[in-house]
Amino acid sequence: MIEGEQVELGYVARDRAESTRIVHPLGLAAKGSVWYLVADTEAGLRTFRVDRVTAVEGTGNAVVRPDGFELGEAWRLIREEVDQLRSPIQVRLAAVPGIIGILRMVFDTKVRVGGARPDGRIDVEIAGAHIDALAGQIGGFGAAVEVLEPAALRDELARIGVELAELYAEAVGHTA
Repeated sequence: MIEGEQVELGYVARDRAESTRIVHPLGLAAKGSVWYLVADTEAGLRTFRVDRVTAVEGTGNAVVRPDGFELGEAWRLIREEVDQLRSPIQVRLAAVPGIIGILRMVFDTKVRVGGARPDGRIDVEIAGAHIDALAGQIGGFGAAVEVLEPAALRDELARIGVELAELYAEAVGHTA
C-alpha cells in the first residue's frame, strides 16, 4: 500500500467560493480531459478538480485510508452520483436504428442504448437536466425518435410541434 500524507488544500469551488480544508488524498482520476483528486474529508469522500486547487501544504500526518477503499470503484460511484444530480430527468424513447450513432454523439455518456423493439426501433434511455432543454435537443430528430416517457416531455414536444406547424405552414403552402 502507498503511504501518504494529509494535506491542507486551498480550493476554489464552482461558485468561486474559496476554502481551505484538511484532506486525506486517496487518488487521482480523470473524466475526459479534467483531472480530479479523490480525497476523504471530515464531510466524507469528496472530489476536487485539480485545476481549481490553489495551494497544497503537507500536514505531516499520515493519510487514513478507509477500509476496503478501491479508487476505481469509488470513482465509478462518484461519477454516477454526480451524473444523477446534474441529469435528474430520465427519458425513454424508441428510435429508428439509423439515428443511434447521432444520439450517441449528441448525448454522449447520458445515453444508454437497449434492445430492438418488435417494430425494429431501438429502446433508448437519455438523462437530462431540464424538460425544455431535452425537448429542444430531441425535437430536432423529428419522427426518427418517439418519446415514450416522461409525459411532460411528450407534452412539450407536442406544443413545439403545433407552434412550428403554425409558424411554417404558409411556407409549405398549407394552413394550420
